[in-house]
Amino acid sequence: MTSLTNTIAFANGKGGVGKTSVTANVAGIAALSGWQVLTVDLDPQGNLGTDLGYTQNGDSDQGAALMAAIGDGAKLKPLRNVRPGLDSVPGGDLMDGLMTVLAPRLLDETAPATAIADALATVAEDYDLVLLDCPPAGGVLLEAILIAARFLVVPTKRDLGSLHGLVRVARSFASVRSHDNPDLEVLGVALFDFARQDTRILADTRERLIRNLAGAAPVFDTVIRNARKASTDMRRDGLLAFEYEEAASSALRHRVAERVWEHPYRFSSNGYSKSASGLAEDYQSLTKEILAAFAERNGS
Repeated sequence: MTSLTNTIAFANGKGGVGKTSVTANVAGIAALSGWQVLTVDLDPQGNLGTDLGYTQNGDSDQGAALMAAIGDGAKLKPLRNVRPGLDSVPGGDLMDGLMTVLAPRLLDETAPATAIADALATVAEDYDLVLLDCPPAGGVLLEAILIAARFLVVPTKRDLGSLHGLVRVARSFASVRSHDNPDLEVLGVALFDFARQDTRILADTRERLIRNLAGAAPVFDTVIRNARKASTDMRRDGLLAFEYEEAASSALRHRVAERVWEHPYRFSSNGYSKSASGLAEDYQSLTKEILAAFAERNGS
């Protein structure tokens, strides 16, 4: 089993650093741009379904289909048309048993743990892009996920915990690349949740990352700004940044439940922040960088 050439894992060894937000928004923007996209939520928290809105609508199976595919070899059955061009494999509470399912393969030192890769391979060829939202873990669990991936994106904040999480991912990356998946590459590090006025902190963080990475991975130019209210609203209502921006405009507010692209999930537009446009621009810019790097590395 080799890596899936259209697959990008979003990982950091620490939680709360933007992995899920970045995964969801990159997926939505890529789908809007004409890509056929599949997201896969490998996290027991299941926040990807919340960001995309299908958990609020009762459509998440909490990881049942994914666990059946990984554990029993069943063909994956993604949740279809979460957005036009965007399908999703939900995660959730049932993913707590993932290590138990993987354990027999992880203990077999004579062969790589390809259960996740094998499960994804049953549907991956139907998509231009497969995005994996990874749990905040390192070690053997992350390694089993990275065996399936062709590329890796590492979102990070500026705090030491986030940066240490990046180091955990780097260790897993090095192990997988050396032993099981030599094709695995880092597309880049994405800076998340920076206040726009903190130019010195941003510059220092970027400089430290570039120095510590020593050319092993680029740091994307785009920075996802701090926008606490918008981010809270978006997760509550299952909206992506560009959708939230549309809903925040007074011209569209009265039509928020009858959107032109037929959003299938319910949400409230009360009190939406008008500062959303900058956040939407950030995600659009980061997506452009990620997709350009993906296309360049894949020779397309």
